[in-house]
Amino acid sequence: MTDLAETPTLLDPRLVYRLDAVLSFTMGVGLLVLATPLANLIGWPPMHMVLLGAGIFLLPWALFNWAIGAATGPDATSLAANILGDGLWVLLSVALLVLHSAQMTAIGVTLIIAQALAVGAVFALKLAGAKALRT
Repeated sequence: MTDLAETPTLLDPRLVYRLDAVLSFTMGVGLLVLATPLANLIGWPPMHMVLLGAGIFLLPWALFNWAIGAATGPDATSLAANILGDGLWVLLSVALLVLHSAQMTAIGVTLIIAQALAVGAVFALKLAGAKALRT
């Protein structure tokens, strides 16, 4: 079995958590600042509150990701909760599209799909690296 110390930096499973932390913080601040123009671009008025809520959620989420990425041996519960959170984000994004895409602009639908795919990719990377982080 490969020890994490022997794993090249780009393959270190902690890297995805660190990158997710930076992206989550950046996106959280961006959503808080740009909620109104983004909601207008998406074309569904209640999206303003959804974006504000997501922005608020992403700030502590960024800290949670950073803590896991910085830990030498993150506990299984934290890993599972984090991976589950990403999976839930994707499912909620799909639900949002199923329920409200008819009220959204094409740009809005594209933005929701793009972020769901990005979070889905992060979910897959975290899931793939979970075993290595627990050993």
